[in-house]
Amino acid sequence: MAGDNMTEKNNTTEKLYMKDAYLKEFEAHVIKIMGNQVLLDKTAFYSERGGQVGDTGFLNNTRVIDTKYDENDENKHSILHIIEGNPYFKEGDSIIGRIDWDRRYKIMKNHAASHITEYFLDQIFGKLKLVGTLVNEKHDSSTYIYHEALDKDKLLQVERLSNEFILKGYEIERWEDPDRHGWWYWKAGEITMPCGGTHPLNTEEIGQISIKRKSGGKGKEKIFTMSI
Repeated sequence: MAGDNMTEKNNTTEKLYMKDAYLKEFEAHVIKIMGNQVLLDKTAFYSERGGQVGDTGFLNNTRVIDTKYDENDENKHSILHIIEGNPYFKEGDSIIGRIDWDRRYKIMKNHAASHITEYFLDQIFGKLKLVGTLVNEKHDSSTYIYHEALDKDKLLQVERLSNEFILKGYEIERWEDPDRHGWWYWKAGEITMPCGGTHPLNTEEIGQISIKRKSGGKGKEKIFTMSI
């Protein structure tokens, strides 16, 4: 097919997770193997970007320990699957990819929770200077780092408002900007933010959250959003 030829020529990976974040298993072709890095023509593995960590899982029986963009690809078209050991397949082979769904689903919920928390942080504290983010599955948390100390009582207010919003069961929508290829938006209720990460379909899936804070050193404050 012409589309397949174009994919191999450009080393472009079709991002299946952008259309279906709940896709757990898929079939793909191996374009290139570079040591412990595998390039596929398509993938459901999310590649580390925008603070969200890369997916793990399997390509056939070969363990995928991380997923990243090719640092030499400025357009972010080539997704590399970092594997453990040697692959039991070769370039040109058809393989079955399976993501670690339990881990991914936690990340999806944490990512949506982080947007909601960020929205209410801005509502209560005003626009804060964000200096870093990390959304992962560890301790069921997402982490935001700010350049100022945050009042404990106001954080409790943010936590209450966030949980009230989550429990209303808003549908979570995602769409690509028709005038800006690759630029995606996330929306739940009155909250709209630019984001190309993976998320659940409804805020109810997030469950209740708890917000904790910890000093990040040098005048910085870390805010952890955790499901409880």
